[in-house]
Parts: sequence; C-alpha cells; structure tokens
Amino acid sequence: MTKKNILLFIFILLPSFLLADSEINDIYIGEREPIISPIPQYDPESNSYPNPFNDDQIILTIDKNNYINFVENILTPGQIEMFEAYPETFKMHVYPSRRSCAVPPEVLKLTKENAKLTDEGEGLEGVVGSIPFPNPSEALHHVWNHILRYRGVNIYGASPFYIVNPDSSRTFGAGEAIAINYWNPFVENDKGLQGMLMSKVTHPPRLADASLLVIESLNAFKTPRRAWVYNPGTRRVRRAPDIAYDYKPSANQGLTTTDQFDGFNGAKDRYNWSFVGTTKKLMPYNAYEFHETNIEETLTPYHVNQEFLRYELVNVNIVQADLKSDKRHIIPHRTMYFDLDSHNMLVEETYDDENQIMAYREFPIINFYDQPMCLSIHSATYDFATKRYQLTNVRSKDIPKIQWRLSEPHDEKMFTPEGLKRFAR
Repeated sequence: MTKKNILLFIFILLPSFLLADSEINDIYIGEREPIISPIPQYDPESNSYPNPFNDDQIILTIDKNNYINFVENILTPGQIEMFEAYPETFKMHVYPSRRSCAVPPEVLKLTKENAKLTDEGEGLEGVVGSIPFPNPSEALHHVWNHILRYRGVNIYGASPFYIVNPDSSRTFGAGEAIAINYWNPFVENDKGLQGMLMSKVTHPPRLADASLLVIESLNAFKTPRRAWVYNPGTRRVRRAPDIAYDYKPSANQGLTTTDQFDGFNGAKDRYNWSFVGTTKKLMPYNAYEFHETNIEETLTPYHVNQEFLRYELVNVNIVQADLKSDKRHIIPHRTMYFDLDSHNMLVEETYDDENQIMAYREFPIINFYDQPMCLSIHSATYDFATKRYQLTNVRSKDIPKIQWRLSEPHDEKMFTPEGLKRFAR
C-alpha cells in the first residue's frame, strides 16, 4: 500500500473512531445509588417488578454498522462474535449506568474483612452471611463472592426453560424447586453447608417427576457434593456422584454443563484460576423491561429479542479459568465477568482447546428491591456451532415470582433421599 493510500485509509477511518470516542465519553459510571426498598409502583400481589428507570433514554445503539468501533474498549469477545454471527438481528441498546444493586443491611453489617481460603480454594472460613471477600485480590475471591452472594433463605419457586433452534422451533420445559440457603444472616449455620436443593421437572410429561436432591458444602475438598436422583420409571432414588463438573443433564440437550448452573457452581479443582483485572464493559443490567415483556415476544431465532434488553457500562472483574493439564473437562477455557457491585457473574465466554470461542452466555440482572438483592432474570447460552440457544431460570411477570424468604421455613428433614421421593410425587 502506498503512503498516499495509507493516509487516505486513515482519513476515512478517523471520523468513525472519533465519533466512537465521543459516544463512549457520553457514557460514564457514577456513584452507587442502591435501591433498598420497593418503589411506589411495586405491587407485592403481582408478579411484576416495575422499572425504576422508565424515563431513561437510549444513549447509543450498537449494531452491525458501528460495532467495529467499540471492539477495543467496551465490548467483550463474545459480544463481538454475536455481532459477526448474527449481523442482521443482534444489537445492543446502551442506557445510562445505574448502580442500583443492594443487599439486606444485615449482610453489610456482617461484612468487615475478607474470609480465608482453605484447601487450595475449595473451602473458606469466614463470617457466615457476609460478603466473603469485600476486598477481593485473587481470582477465587470473585468466584466465591458470586457463589455466596445473598440469594434468599428458605426458597420456593417454579421456572420454565427454552431451547430455541435457528428455524424458530423450540423445546419447552418447566420445573419446580425448594431450597435452603445457609449463607445468610437469618438462619443458623453450623453445618458447614452452602445449602440444600430439591428440584423436579414438571414438563415435558416424559420427564415429569424426574427429581434431584443436592447438598452442597462450604468445602468441596473435605466434603464433596452429595446428590441423589429419583427416576419416575423405576420409582427409586439412587446416589448420583456424577452430577458435577461437566455432566450434561439430558434436558440441556448438550448446551450447558452442571457446573454452569447459576453461572458457576461446585468444585474448582480442575482449573487454574487467574485474575485478569478490573475494567469497564457493556453488560446486561437493570433488565426490567425484559422482565416485564411477555415471554413470547422475547423468544426470537438465534438470540433473545434484543429490543427489550438494556446494556450499561459496568465495572467488572474478569477471571480466567484454564483447564489443568492433568484434569478433564469439556470446557478447556472460560472467561467470567463479575459485577464489581453485586458480585453476580454477568457474562461468560467458553473456548475450546484452540482458544476458539464456543459459546457466549449472559445473565441479565435486576434488583429484586422487595428483598433487596440483585439476581439474574434468566441464563442465556448462545452456542455458535449449532446456532441454538438455551434460556433457563426464567423469571418474568408471566410467571409467579420466586418466594425468597418463606414465612414458614422448610423442614430440613425433607432434604433426604426419602424426602426426595415424596417431593417428586
């Protein structure tokens, strides 16, 4: 290329980059303004969570025409791949950054200093119910903050899941679950447990009553996960030690692994973990409009309907997980983006042995301000090889809301193999 052509190329591109810089400068991250109580429009008798930021206007829309201007700063590799895989439909509406996340004041009162990692990060010792690492400095600090973020106490709820194919056909399923979360300020926890969960599939009929019991400890090295499954065909309960790591439940159709539930869960020993750093990225945040939209309107081919998603510039802690040379897992490399404020994983990207991206995952959050706490309204996994996507843990105004703190606590004696059989029926 001649010098003249090089200069011409630069002059052609320069205006677009200057425009991008100008647009980015219009986006800034302000001070935290946590919502600690229900807003006036909230009706506890409905399934709705009205948008506290209904008057906010879109600052910028990123689409196929301009995404290239943002690849070096505020987009993640997974988001760039989404633009390249689905140029005609994928877009990101960018709104003002609202640092609205909160936790119950009881959690903050217990949070004074970092907990202590034990057994090479497989366990921890700290003040139960606190934010375990208020001053994180290691990769696993962020992972544990996500795992032990406040998520209610005695919990009951039902949630649908969807797998959407490129031709718009879909698989629909539904389930029901009860759980006790022990890492919170409101119950005694002298058992060394994270929590106990029982779930069952209620749809489709061929899987109805297929049920699971999981008891998760605070130290996977000393006390590995205990799990049981109930088979409606045989009407028997059996131990299920394989429900961990990269086990793929049949309902997931091969799209996600057991340890990808809720972002990441379970033992951490198969990866080398590294903290990449803290930076600013566009993340799915304050997704109230999506929550308030009819589910049928949100399910479009290739990805959810991006018209209803909100992205904000967010401070994120980036953690890299790389498979150890002597371990096995079908996901060799993972990049996780954790919200600095709420500790939620907001995005995950998975890579193969050649470091080629396999899937992009999003966890749009809202502040469930009646609690208060920030959690995702769904988990979306976009598989680039098959162009299918999976939507799980869906929370919407179309669905009865999760009960996060039941007035009548669960009987702990229910969480046994015999109790699982009764729950399944």
